[in-house]
Amino acid sequence: MISLSMIKQGESARIIRYKSHPPHAHQLQSLGLVPGTVVSIHRVAPLGDPIHLKLRDYDLCLRRDDLECISVAQITR
Repeated sequence: MISLSMIKQGESARIIRYKSHPPHAHQLQSLGLVPGTVVSIHRVAPLGDPIHLKLRDYDLCLRRDDLECISVAQITR
């Protein structure tokens, strides 16, 4: 398992769990970042922050720090 922030542009991963329970974990879960969800990295800003995610038929942009607390399993093709 690795952090969601470590996934590169164009790759996909399945959310496994939260590494820690950040105070805003409930907000991230309400955005659809729950265990079992497949997330793909669509684009990364030139300076590395924010990161554009695609999941469950919608797009989401989050800061790299927010993605650090999410453990994922990378999906290989």
